[in-house]
Amino acid sequence: MNSYELVRPDGTGTGIWSCGECHKPHLVATLAGKPASDSNRRFAEECCAPRNCRYCGQITNRDWSGQFRWEHEECIPKYEPVPPHHSMANPYGRLLYQKMSDISEDSWCAGWLSGNEYALWEILHGDRHEYGWGDVRYEDLEELRLLSKHARGWIWTGLDKEYAPQLVTFAEWEPIRAEWGKAHPEGVSRGLFDF
Repeated sequence: MNSYELVRPDGTGTGIWSCGECHKPHLVATLAGKPASDSNRRFAEECCAPRNCRYCGQITNRDWSGQFRWEHEECIPKYEPVPPHHSMANPYGRLLYQKMSDISEDSWCAGWLSGNEYALWEILHGDRHEYGWGDVRYEDLEELRLLSKHARGWIWTGLDKEYAPQLVTFAEWEPIRAEWGKAHPEGVSRGLFDF
């Protein structure tokens, strides 16, 4: 869009380019090993240029800043959360899931680390309490024990990377856990990261 390079007082180029319509300067120090001037020029050329919606391909409208949007608002896919598994109607199951998720967040900075249910089960029924950046607190283990007792089961997130949290009975959990143990004979310490 008629971009132009800003020049120094001596007339040499600066590598900084501005949009010819809105006059916004574009400055990128480096970009993937390409000369910054070339990148800056490309950004300046694309600044006020009409854009096609990345979803439907039709030209978009300008937004509040005068720039063409990257997509139409109505074309953006809306997040539709997966409906919870019917087993999560159990209030103790929901509390158990939340507690397990909180421990994962505290230990790994991840709302649900892959294999979290197996690791917490092993910690709850073993001698080892270290998990992530520290140990799982005694109070947290006691809450897990009580919640799973009242829920009459354990939280499982489904096969592979399905991530469909559900409350399974202890009878259902045992073969699930045993199958996971066969696939991860090294246990939780290394098996968590084999995805």
